[in-house]
Amino acid sequence: MRLFIFLLLLPAFGVAQVKKSLDKNKSSITYYMKHLLHAWDGTSKELTGVVLSGADSKIEKVAIATKVSSFDSENSNRDAHLLEVVEALKYPTISFYSTSINEPVKGELEVKGILQFHGVSKEVSFKAYVTQQKSNTQVVGNFIFLLEDFKIERPSFMLKPVDNEVKVKFDILF
Repeated sequence: MRLFIFLLLLPAFGVAQVKKSLDKNKSSITYYMKHLLHAWDGTSKELTGVVLSGADSKIEKVAIATKVSSFDSENSNRDAHLLEVVEALKYPTISFYSTSINEPVKGELEVKGILQFHGVSKEVSFKAYVTQQKSNTQVVGNFIFLLEDFKIERPSFMLKPVDNEVKVKFDILF
């Protein structure tokens, strides 16, 4: 979280770096979860974040955060239970900041960073895809994490717990 705040306050050192905020109206993060009897997703469109790009417009650093309470699965009972399970009052935000970003192929990013959730910081890596859209840049991708890696007890329904695996899909514009 400290790095996220640092990036928000970071002035561009020299003319080589450009700092842009993400477009809050067009960016989203969605999680996908499964249970033996059904599957569902929840989306947050209340993101805060910055992207640092080099003089060549290549993305160098990213920091993004959202409130756990901002995810909407279109089922208020499920959302309320999720807030209990992930202890949203104690751990109100989910954040990610990159530690390295490489572009081995134009438009394809290899991203490594730290996902902070439920009081746990865990390194994650994933591929993302970047495209230029008029004056904006779009970055899309997905990754998977395990509830147990973030010390979250899997909720049960009819004596069966939900799957441990959570898929996350993001669509970020800046």
